[in-house]
Amino acid sequence: MLNILLTISPVFILIGLGYFAFKQGLIKAEAMSSLGNIVLYCAIPAVMIGGLSKIHISEIVEPYFLLAYGIGSLLNLLFAIFLTLKLQRNLLTKSAIQSLGMSIPNSMFVGFPVLSLSLELPDVASLSLMMAVLVENILILPIILILLEYSVGYKGDSANILRTVALRIVKNPLIIAIAVGVVLSLLGVTLPKPISQSLDLLTKISAGLALLFIGAALANIKPQEQKPWADISLVMLGKLILHPALVALWVFLLPSFNSSFQQAVIIMAAAPMMSIYPILGERYGLRDFCASTLFMTTLVSFISIAVVLLLLES
Repeated sequence: MLNILLTISPVFILIGLGYFAFKQGLIKAEAMSSLGNIVLYCAIPAVMIGGLSKIHISEIVEPYFLLAYGIGSLLNLLFAIFLTLKLQRNLLTKSAIQSLGMSIPNSMFVGFPVLSLSLELPDVASLSLMMAVLVENILILPIILILLEYSVGYKGDSANILRTVALRIVKNPLIIAIAVGVVLSLLGVTLPKPISQSLDLLTKISAGLALLFIGAALANIKPQEQKPWADISLVMLGKLILHPALVALWVFLLPSFNSSFQQAVIIMAAAPMMSIYPILGERYGLRDFCASTLFMTTLVSFISIAVVLLLLES
């Protein structure tokens, strides 16, 4: 257990450093969007394009990873909707926001760095991130966005809702980066050395920069004073326990595949929710709830991720 804690501790040390830097004024609030954009539009796409362009197309996709992650995440989403909508009797808007927090992990800013440190296999980490992003943005997120738009009485027909969601997907820089990397792999293009070296340099700083951003983002949020602990606890349990458990179940049920990818898909699912959770919640009047939930879930994830790694190791 001590070795596992030592393995993942750099992740949370850097998160803490980002938190401290923001509190001390080293990272300004007005610089947060710029820092996030550097990670989102430069660092992480460099990981994907650089990694995908160096391998053959047949090595890019692990079908059973996609199935385990996709089916496990979808079942978790359906269970979350049922639990919050039918049993808790929340309104559809809050139910969809809670389900979002329970079903889409922070694969980019937490899952990827944890994979990089725990597995020490850069190719597996970058490919796992690519496949996770595909499932999250093409399967899970569209369902939630449709529910949210419907819940607030979107002014328009179903076609307009679907068009809005589709545009968000195709304009996602991570989806664009994956498409570029796959095309380069299919064409067998070897990137010029200056471009390849530039991508390598961005790849090396991507994980650390992402973690500093997470820490600063946590310091920047203002959790609500009166916390609905029942709702927050439900999202935490769903994200940190139920989601990786359902993905692990499907890893067990599906035919055996590469053991590194088996571990990677479970670790990815064990990450806390995405860092833009409060931003998404703000549009629907739930920013404070999302901020409090993100803060608490990220703190508790230090223990839950360690437990997941311990179980995988044993």
